[in-house]
Amino acid sequence: MKLGQQLKIKQNQSLIMTPQLQQAIKLLQLTNIELAEFIDKAKVENPFLKENDQTIIKKVVEEQNLDTHNNMNSLLDPLKKESKLELENIFDSHISSSSKIENKKLYEKEIIRSGKDKSAGEVIEKTLKHQVSLREHIINQININFKDTDNKSVAIGMIDYLHPSGWFVFSECEVANDLNVDISVVKKTLLMLKNLEPIGIFSQNLEECLKLQLIENKKYNRQFEILLKNLYMLPLGKFKQVSKLCKVSEEKLFQMIRSLKTLNPKPAEQFNQESIYIDQPDVIVTKSAKGWRIDLNGSTLPTINLDESYIQEIDNYKLDEKGNNFALEKIGEARWLKKAVEQRNKTILKVTSEIVKKQLGFFRHGLSHMKPMILKDISDAIGMHESTVSRVTNSKLILTEWGVMPLKNFFSASISGSENSELHAASAVREAIKTLITSEIAGKPLSDDKLAGILNKEGMDIARRTVAKYRDMLNIPSSSQRRKQSRLLKYASN
Repeated sequence: MKLGQQLKIKQNQSLIMTPQLQQAIKLLQLTNIELAEFIDKAKVENPFLKENDQTIIKKVVEEQNLDTHNNMNSLLDPLKKESKLELENIFDSHISSSSKIENKKLYEKEIIRSGKDKSAGEVIEKTLKHQVSLREHIINQININFKDTDNKSVAIGMIDYLHPSGWFVFSECEVANDLNVDISVVKKTLLMLKNLEPIGIFSQNLEECLKLQLIENKKYNRQFEILLKNLYMLPLGKFKQVSKLCKVSEEKLFQMIRSLKTLNPKPAEQFNQESIYIDQPDVIVTKSAKGWRIDLNGSTLPTINLDESYIQEIDNYKLDEKGNNFALEKIGEARWLKKAVEQRNKTILKVTSEIVKKQLGFFRHGLSHMKPMILKDISDAIGMHESTVSRVTNSKLILTEWGVMPLKNFFSASISGSENSELHAASAVREAIKTLITSEIAGKPLSDDKLAGILNKEGMDIARRTVAKYRDMLNIPSSSQRRKQSRLLKYASN
């Protein structure tokens, strides 16, 4: 066999992942908020991008012929459009009366200072800013009760270690090291902090938190001491064992439990004034006269706009080769990014509209009417690859009449139906199980076997072990545990 070197020309096709293609794939996976951050960064690096009004892209999926229509001209926020909600001034009922009096004084002070009537919204906005936070509340008490400056600074430093519930859950040794003081100082300071209000603040566990409140109410005794040490036995339904340990009758035990229910296990809860972050939906589906309207969330959706006047101005300058190349490169990047974002938005709408078509039962009636569906069902219908559909749905949230949920929740495995009935989505089966358990008679919970039997009669071919698995996924305890909990609630409420 003769060995030698040869030159050959061969032609083949291959897909090259260019930087632009990689970036387009990345844009497709981003949520609206992540996209906004990406574009903000791009605007810093590219002088030819500018801020502009947001444009909302939407589609309408008609229930009858299921045609889709694009409307690129809407400038309204879909979260506000045609809203029937009336804005009301709603105050939390758990805010202390002192806070309300303080706010009232601030309101009156603001009216007197301004010398004229002001809208409630303006004044409320200002007075709410003056609501005392937990930290301020505790510092005010520390300034009164702590005379030594060093101890006062340690006490203020220990506020940062409070759990949102009001408990002091950190190790005293760890706190001492962080504050660079002796552990004895931390222990002494902690004892003093436990005397502050609200009662139970700086407790190190649930037992101590309830104990301090019982002492304040002059109810704490030997029976309550034993009960607090054995609280873990109550959810297990071991009332007889606990009553024997406490040396009281079961009736007396339930009276003690009712007393515990009047206490506050999270004393700092009333001061939690931090804004609760609510995940913003990327897509909004609402009922319209034509069918179902699909909007991209205009309140979070960023837009890309080129500064054409600046581009024209640069064209009029006679730049050197390096400057001209830089300008052409950045202008090209800006135009490409604008096109990529528009394509991303259209792809999301295309995928979502197909999901709405295939899951109309859900949008009309809720989770119990969810149909089994896989990525291939959508990709085949819209002529895109499954990976594209996956990227669109993996990180996006959709707002429906049934709440906000991830787009990926619409894809669910199928459960076979009995005899000739249709297939059922696993999510619909879980919803059915949840509904059955919610409506069961108190004290007579349905076992997994009974649940499986009921579902089989409704056309869902499901085994007992599958019911148990779905029940665990829903964080619902077993029938025996539900029976014990029902008994506890029954006696504690009497």
